[in-house]
Amino acid sequence: MKWMKFILASSVGLCLWGGVTTARAAKKVTLPAYPKQRVFTFKTKGTKVYSYPRAAYQHSDVLGADQSTTKKWTVDKVVTVKGKRYVRLALVSAKALPHGTIVPNATKTKTTLVGGYVALSKLKYHQQIAQMKAMKKTAYWTPTTTTDFWNMPAKSLGKTAANHYGHTYGYQTIYAIQSLTTTSKKRYLYFETAAGKAIGWLPQSAVIRGQYPDLLKRELNRNLTADTTALTTVDKAGHVKVGVALKNGQVQRVALLKQNSTTAVYDFKDGKAVKLTTRTSAGKVKQSVAMTQTTTNLTFKAQSDFDIQGYTYQVKVTPAGRVSVLSVGGWIA
Repeated sequence: MKWMKFILASSVGLCLWGGVTTARAAKKVTLPAYPKQRVFTFKTKGTKVYSYPRAAYQHSDVLGADQSTTKKWTVDKVVTVKGKRYVRLALVSAKALPHGTIVPNATKTKTTLVGGYVALSKLKYHQQIAQMKAMKKTAYWTPTTTTDFWNMPAKSLGKTAANHYGHTYGYQTIYAIQSLTTTSKKRYLYFETAAGKAIGWLPQSAVIRGQYPDLLKRELNRNLTADTTALTTVDKAGHVKVGVALKNGQVQRVALLKQNSTTAVYDFKDGKAVKLTTRTSAGKVKQSVAMTQTTTNLTFKAQSDFDIQGYTYQVKVTPAGRVSVLSVGGWIA
């Protein structure tokens, strides 16, 4: 299926007045036909809202009258009566995923007008999307996993929601196939996996262009020639790892890959750690300090937080490079 483009309605953006498909089959993002799921406000205060359009059913109940021209609404159904469109009101929402907290009970919201009908002509449309287009499939990766994937960027439509935790597709190469720019100039990318499975939207600022690098290999081999290297996965999610570089059977370097893709690198001399260097996901030095290892084995803690749970691990590395991992605590919401 060929790529389909939005029709430009004016110099400021796209025509969102119809259902439009913007990507290939099985990977497409389709906006519902206007006016469904768009963002509106009432043009004037006191506009009556009915249980069903009066033009179709004269005995429909008056649910109430809107008292604000700033409160935002969306619509989830459209009824056409004698050529005139009526819409059913719904609440605007941007539902995030829970992180480290118990999901709270739903708060009571004044919903007198929710589910009621009003003539579309009584509402003012507020465009949120300035541009949405297909792009050449491009590799990216996430340097941190704290930004979740969304079915549509938050508040770009009337109802949006996060559909995957950030770590679900972290620590791997993902591919952007569409871009979206909001009217407030924020840019988002729509991602799929290497196998073509649709994922969701992330801010462009949350990703780095290119293939996901082997961060441990990069740090273990930085200005060092070792006989062997070995990797140990610390947590069950597989994104906290320890690497050891050895020469002549003795540890030369130990690297910890943290869950935010930063690395803590311990350089050794005569079987003891003498320097600790912390680098960003891009390899830039954040801190480098001399240290004195006073114990036979090098020990340090590793933290793993994901979804609504997390664990702390005690990692031990012997002078011969043997790694052991012990869970020493955890929490769950």
